[in-house]
Amino acid sequence: MKTQRKLGFLFDYNFCIGCLACEISCQVYHNQHPDINWRKVDLVPIIEDGLHKDVYITHSCHHCDDPACMNVCPVGAYEKLDNGIIQPIHDKCIGCGYCFLACPYNAISKGKDGKAQKCNMCAEKVERGEEPACVAGCPCDVLRIVDISVADSADMKKEMPGFKHFFTKPNVRFYPRMKRNSFIL
Repeated sequence: MKTQRKLGFLFDYNFCIGCLACEISCQVYHNQHPDINWRKVDLVPIIEDGLHKDVYITHSCHHCDDPACMNVCPVGAYEKLDNGIIQPIHDKCIGCGYCFLACPYNAISKGKDGKAQKCNMCAEKVERGEEPACVAGCPCDVLRIVDISVADSADMKKEMPGFKHFFTKPNVRFYPRMKRNSFIL
């Protein structure tokens, strides 16, 4: 019996240029209202080697192992697919807002109809063997979907500046930070 891979996002913030292509690709593919973004890019100021620097983080739903949104939903408007993707079920949602409040990553948006909306990792594309819109849209190839167990065995990090690994056990990993002296031979 073949074990299903548990998918998650892998992000390399060493080379992200903050172009918003992932955010815009998601918005266009899902035909979202301009005020709604399931993926967001934020600027995170850090201090490294005594210097102030800026890095970018792209984030969306992290398809957690213990999803708070799913745990608090009184009507079962979320389902966890075999590959770990947390899929919202729009027709079941009553717009109570519990999931908005429960998600520690603010990954859920309220649609114009008052119902919850969030990233589904483009589950229909993934099922066809395609990349999610955000991954396909990244011109710098810094965002990918991966088997989380492979990312963990490769020592990818669970946190980065601006992102903490909370109780929900998010399925997102980050390349380790490359220091500027790493480029000097």
